Amino acid sequence: MPDRAELAAHFAGTVLEGLPVEDAHAGAFVISGIDPSGLLAAWRTARALVPATGRWPVLITDEWGRGWEPDPEPPPTDELDELDEVARTFDPWAGCRSWMNDPLAEEAPYAARGFFGTDLSGVVHPPPDPFETRGAFERRLYEHILTDPELTARVRTATRSVVSTDYWYVPERVQMLLLPTAVPWLAAAWVDLFEVDAEDLAAALYQWYRRCGAELVAAWGTMLQFVVARPPSPGDDAWAVAGQILAQSSHLDISQWELAVAVADGETWVIHRRP
Repeated sequence: MPDRAELAAHFAGTVLEGLPVEDAHAGAFVISGIDPSGLLAAWRTARALVPATGRWPVLITDEWGRGWEPDPEPPPTDELDELDEVARTFDPWAGCRSWMNDPLAEEAPYAARGFFGTDLSGVVHPPPDPFETRGAFERRLYEHILTDPELTARVRTATRSVVSTDYWYVPERVQMLLLPTAVPWLAAAWVDLFEVDAEDLAAALYQWYRRCGAELVAAWGTMLQFVVARPPSPGDDAWAVAGQILAQSSHLDISQWELAVAVADGETWVIHRRP
């Protein structure tokens, strides 16, 4: 795996040329001084060089005071092998969002109102019953939208901010971690998501990478940002992915039926989880 001097040679002639490369945490390097206005271009540069560097890039920030104490020793190989095995076999969605199986009850009159301006109240038949579960009713809303191309386009336009890099959060100070692994889902050994353990995160990253080519670009502590190479197809696939994203997001204000429409035509996913 290249040392700092060899990395500098790989970065020559790119947007990363001349930026300081320093020891970070657990065998990772950190590049400081990333231009916030070009953070995606910087990540894509490092991502394209992974076959040569053997290091997966993840954007981070020290904007909230978190620093990276130099620690040149990477995690033991057996620990990473164990995390890799867990990622490939563990179901990170088991038991998530169980409240979607609860009856709508008093929320029934409001269940068809989305977060992005689309109100399907009175459109879907039969109307919601207080004993119908939220999951079943939201799935009916989604199926109705898919039967109407004009409505699908309207919901897609309204939710564009959720699945476009044009609307990404951009901190004032940006750094890049170069992890001592080329395996994208093993980034969970170095980055954090609020109240999600490394095994759960690694399993989610693995499934999303295999399913949709979703690659982790940035980890801001309470937020993860991904680029997506193969958006899920409308229908069962998009519905499942939308539920998975919401299962990892405590603060993503969007209904599953809205997100299922959005992810089928999106270039990015955002996970937002905070106190």
